[in-house]
Amino acid sequence: MTLAADQDEHPSVHKFPSHARRVRVEQERSRAVVLRAVPTGCQLAKHVAAWRRAVLEHPSLELIRADARANLLAVVEIICRQQDPASRTWRTTWDWVAEKIDRSRSTVARVIRHLREAGLLAVVATGRSAARTPAATGRTRGEAPVYALIHNTVQPAVEPVEITDTPVPTKWESLSPHAREELSPKDAAAPRPTRKRAAQRREVVAALSRRTAPLWPRHATTEPLTGRVTRRARKETQRAAALELQHEAIVLRQLTTAHVASVCRPFFEAGWTIADVLTALDWTPENTRYGFLTVEGIDNPAAWLATRMRAWTHPDGTPLRSRDQRVAAEAAQRRAAARAAAERYATRIAAAATVPASAPEPGPRRPFRQRWAAQIAAGQNQAAGAASAP
Repeated sequence: MTLAADQDEHPSVHKFPSHARRVRVEQERSRAVVLRAVPTGCQLAKHVAAWRRAVLEHPSLELIRADARANLLAVVEIICRQQDPASRTWRTTWDWVAEKIDRSRSTVARVIRHLREAGLLAVVATGRSAARTPAATGRTRGEAPVYALIHNTVQPAVEPVEITDTPVPTKWESLSPHAREELSPKDAAAPRPTRKRAAQRREVVAALSRRTAPLWPRHATTEPLTGRVTRRARKETQRAAALELQHEAIVLRQLTTAHVASVCRPFFEAGWTIADVLTALDWTPENTRYGFLTVEGIDNPAAWLATRMRAWTHPDGTPLRSRDQRVAAEAAQRRAAARAAAERYATRIAAAATVPASAPEPGPRRPFRQRWAAQIAAGQNQAAGAASAP
């Protein structure tokens, strides 16, 4: 007999299963569905920077251990770079995040649960495996969960500002009283992305959202697969590799695909692969890891990409050998050394096996003292014969 309390604690034992269905993929990021998922007392974040500030200023961040705080900040950086600016939602899988930050899947689940309990994430659509996907949808793959970036609507109390006092400028200390009139409010405003850059970013996000398979193999060079290698074919393969790089390195999605391809073109022409470029973004040529949290607050992704790739070049600007190329060269050198040692050993064995016909039959080997005494006697006889000779 099952008690009512047990049924409430374990909904799976109810007599009738739940008929709640997952939101359709086409509607999971619509405005109405996202706002419906926001709980009472919270609101959708207006900007990812405001949401990140709310996470860093949340009181629960000071109550957890240092390693848990580092894991949370790593997931927050992933969310800030992967979130959709239009709907302020985040769609991904736990396995992908775990692989990206080099943590376990349970750690990612623990961080997401902490953010949900703190009122910083809201579930818009739950994940669903391929086995539970309805056949009517025509999809054979699983569906990733979708979360909304939210924060508490209660704002901290601030002290009232006296509007009659004029603040003393800190940057222009020597300005005259009338020089302040020449400054407009736009001079202190934060820079906004241009329409062209926003359109290019939307194009990259749209191309990556339609991605169902890798656009270019991760461990393959960018040489065209066609028989005739043309400049156009090489540019197309390099663009596909650059777009795949933007899928792996989320910070590069703020740049255009053409810019990423132009920076990585010398390395692609030197035989680098996508995996080599990703390694160069995380490791120095001296095999020292930059650290994941070093990408926090990148204001200029173009300069960051150029600096990380410039570290893997010679003084004349030519690319160094990638880490995979070094490993392959060292393995080839070891194989060549082993092959040469085997050939020398075979030659020595063959020379020892080749005995002339006039050579006496080898007898039993004498002890070392007898052989040494025989050599001394032979040397003395040869010296005496040389002395007695006229």
